[in-house]
Amino acid sequence: MVKKLLYLNGLAVLTVVLNHSLSWGYTALFWWTDRYRAVSVPNFDQLGSPIYYLFRALEQLLIFGIPAFLFVSGFFLAFAAGRGEAPLRWNVILTRVKNLLIPFFIWSVIILVLDMALGRELSVTEFILLIFTGRAADPFYFIPVLTQLYLISPFIVRFARSHWKALLLITGAIQAATVLLRYPAMLNLDIPLLEPLIANNRSFLFPGYVFFFTLGMVVGFHNTAFKEWLYPRRWQLLGLTGMAFLAGVIEWEWILKASGQDWIGPRETSIDHIYAALFLLTYLAFERAEFPFTRQLNFIGAKSYGIYLIHTIALVFTARAAYHFTPQLLGLPLLFLILLIACSLALPLILMEIVNRSPLRRYYTLIFG
Repeated sequence: MVKKLLYLNGLAVLTVVLNHSLSWGYTALFWWTDRYRAVSVPNFDQLGSPIYYLFRALEQLLIFGIPAFLFVSGFFLAFAAGRGEAPLRWNVILTRVKNLLIPFFIWSVIILVLDMALGRELSVTEFILLIFTGRAADPFYFIPVLTQLYLISPFIVRFARSHWKALLLITGAIQAATVLLRYPAMLNLDIPLLEPLIANNRSFLFPGYVFFFTLGMVVGFHNTAFKEWLYPRRWQLLGLTGMAFLAGVIEWEWILKASGQDWIGPRETSIDHIYAALFLLTYLAFERAEFPFTRQLNFIGAKSYGIYLIHTIALVFTARAAYHFTPQLLGLPLLFLILLIACSLALPLILMEIVNRSPLRRYYTLIFG
């Protein structure tokens, strides 16, 4: 199981890189169109085109990345806690939090300094607030979420051991309610009664992701029972996962049309979370299967946190370089996407290897986790 989870970790970071590359792909389609066509921007002529639906299908297919990270984190906390009744030790939690936050702070500062060098104006207060809320870069919200979940994990371990069904129901309800609060903003609805809840429903707070973390912890404690239940149902789960994938594509197109807006930035919906949960259960159900590219994804999985922290820098500079120096490449969406993915994987891996072979090696864990 541990090897399968390392593979899942590698798959998860790969999906995150792909998803954020797709965001730049959308930028090239709609906001940078004037670089390769005689139009004004934003231009949504390509909304509904084959390349748009290909991007949407890929985006939907890969939406399980962050849930998979949380699942793996919860599983390994259960592994660290052990099978007995002993509580989860705080030194284990604090070590994990330290290894998570120090690299996060380092790279948040680097990213914001680079932004300011490119012309972004930030006060000291804004600078600090962006770091602590995980908004130095779009994917960084995940780090405060995981930190919060680590800090509350000692209080939920005993329920994951002995009352796991109730725990999953409660955390599932909390997560579902949190995700439902995103719909008024997406649909451009004004609901004054819900406004305080909507305003405080931030992506860097843990309630919107708590189920995936507790699912990993529960599976960690009850691994044998889950495998025995899941394996005979693996094909049914695969079918349900496929149905949830299609439902997610349809739901997003409905939301976009119902909102009356030209575009809505990517946000996770209820069906996205159902799809992610089904994907994780299906992955577990097929544990005995041989998955492709095992060695490569295990390698990426072992370096997943460093890739996660650095890939946004690679994406920004690759996309901006294409904008300024090879604008016609923006009009070749698949080629542009492949370039973004290659650079956002290669740069972090090369940088980690350089540090690993240099006198900075002693600080490798502090820099990359």
